[in-house]
Amino acid sequence: MTNKAQTMGRRERLRVQTLQEIEDASFAIIDADGIHGLSVAAVARDMAMSAPAVYRYFPSRDALAAHLVTLAYEQLAAAMIQAVERSRRAPRARVSLLVTAYRDWALRYRRRYGMLFGEREADLPSDVTTQTPLDQAMALLIDMLVVAQNTMRASTTSGDRALDGQLRLWSQDQQRPDVTPPVACAAILIWSRVHGIVSLELTGMFDNQSLEAQRLIDLEIDGAFQSLGLANP
Repeated sequence: MTNKAQTMGRRERLRVQTLQEIEDASFAIIDADGIHGLSVAAVARDMAMSAPAVYRYFPSRDALAAHLVTLAYEQLAAAMIQAVERSRRAPRARVSLLVTAYRDWALRYRRRYGMLFGEREADLPSDVTTQTPLDQAMALLIDMLVVAQNTMRASTTSGDRALDGQLRLWSQDQQRPDVTPPVACAAILIWSRVHGIVSLELTGMFDNQSLEAQRLIDLEIDGAFQSLGLANP
């Protein structure tokens, strides 16, 4: 029985190792050519394996792509969370650390970022979940804004009753019904505007121009804090 347990242990270790190699080879293809360059045959070729051997781990190219999307989301979220988890700085500075980590990851892994946000409709399976590990990063951003609002006793309304109702529904969807409309609005504005600026930067929109993407991002963060009534974040 001991020999059998040891044999199974070795098999499991080999399986884990092979899975890691498949992931690494797949990301190498994506980093070089984008998600459209991914195929089981290409992964198998790069690993000097047969395609049927790779199919033992993933039954289809779509299954492999969906797995990689989940991993990439986890990588991005982990980079953002690690950037702030030990920081004791003020909320404004911590938000800056969070979004800077987002931008840095996107610039480092342009093709993976494109896989997550730019190429999904055309090249990814339609059943990829919309709930991602980035929800953790959004929750962290909301927490920082809540602290800022509580510290400064900021307004609890956006000034638009209809929008306030929509923001309360959004907060409930985020499982944060305690979040005030201004905090929800600030979180959405920061998230969407940073994503927009980073996406434009990756397309080369700011190349050979005097605009600095990081300064634009900092301005957006300041604007979101001011929307909370924090004149001096």
